Amino acid sequence: MFLDKETFTGKKNKIIVGYDLGDQWSQISFCHFDGEEPRTLSVVAGEEQYDFPTVLCRRREVDQWVCGKEAVKLAAEGRGMAVEHLLTLARDGSEVEVGEEKLDPVALLALFIKRSLSLLGMNALTQQIDLMMITVEELDRRTIEVLSQAVSLMQLSAEQISFQSYAESFYHYMLHQPRELWLGEAFVCDYENAGMKTYRLECNKRTTPVVAYVEDREYPQMQDDDGMLLNILEENCGERTVSSAYLIGRGFEGDWYQQSLRYLCRGRRVFKGNNLYSKGACFGARAKVIPDETEKQYVFLGKDKLQANVGMGALRRGEDSYYALLHAGTNWFEAQKQCEFYLESGNSFSIRVISLTGKESKEIEIILNDLPVRSERATRIRMLITMESGEDVSVTMEDLGFGEIYPATHKIWQEHFKI
Repeated sequence: MFLDKETFTGKKNKIIVGYDLGDQWSQISFCHFDGEEPRTLSVVAGEEQYDFPTVLCRRREVDQWVCGKEAVKLAAEGRGMAVEHLLTLARDGSEVEVGEEKLDPVALLALFIKRSLSLLGMNALTQQIDLMMITVEELDRRTIEVLSQAVSLMQLSAEQISFQSYAESFYHYMLHQPRELWLGEAFVCDYENAGMKTYRLECNKRTTPVVAYVEDREYPQMQDDDGMLLNILEENCGERTVSSAYLIGRGFEGDWYQQSLRYLCRGRRVFKGNNLYSKGACFGARAKVIPDETEKQYVFLGKDKLQANVGMGALRRGEDSYYALLHAGTNWFEAQKQCEFYLESGNSFSIRVISLTGKESKEIEIILNDLPVRSERATRIRMLITMESGEDVSVTMEDLGFGEIYPATHKIWQEHFKI
């Protein structure tokens, strides 16, 4: 579907983009803020052909780059030089040879994203996007670094871009489906050439907010074998209450899995399609800006999420209180807080970790060695707390003293602990 550029006039009509970035195929969904269902861009007008190849190609006769299906066609005709597996190349970091040139793989990834976004048919694209959520199979430190570098080369600000994993996109997608589809658990089979990956969404309704998890499993040896697929389905669904199942990926083309399909359809709603992740990215992006009532009742604790609340005790108006630093459910790579506070006495304070996964809560004592001896509440500390992974916390502190009475030493301390 191509969009009329006149649709987007003024801030009220800005769009949210869910961008599924795969190493072989990519996809774009979009929506507005008015609660509408995300729509997925079709690369063929009037048809439900959503995927386009994650490929760039430079024309031989002119220095011009094209992307997607046009790139594949151009390269097949011998009229251009194609670059494939752009995400893997960017993660590897080695320069890419195109003809006699060596090019930056991150810049090529940025070019691909920018060119593919133009498929939406908008001229002032960067001004019309309020938030773009890029979803990828796994979010690790290197992938986040590469994606951040790539979008910095585009005309999009950091506030316009966010990232989430396929598992989280699945979670956001399900939260916006009819409740009966996820009263029990929801299940995804994602079958592509590289093998099968499954995702199973489970919600712990005994907690407030409700804690949601996605368990994923990989089956790299998967083939078009009905018996093999049936074993995988029985392993994942046999002893569980699965309300709905989704079959996505090119591996499910054809009718080779009829026995497995009959098993899956017993007491479950079964769907087949391939735009779940990009739509889930749209829902996730919209929830960041204006979370609806359902989103507010749930917190997703995936592998790339902070799984505990982190805070510290504070004295406010003479009464003990809790001061939140980091919130459970935040992407670990986005979790950070800077604040200033006064030490009550001595040279130490505590950080409180309150787990949402059943682990015992704990207090982490931070000792500021070699801090000058001062009166009570006469030492001001500036603290920056960040995450280095889903469970590793980094704390940096600076002595700001107390005005002219106790001059700042600007001494720096660093501490690390695990959630």
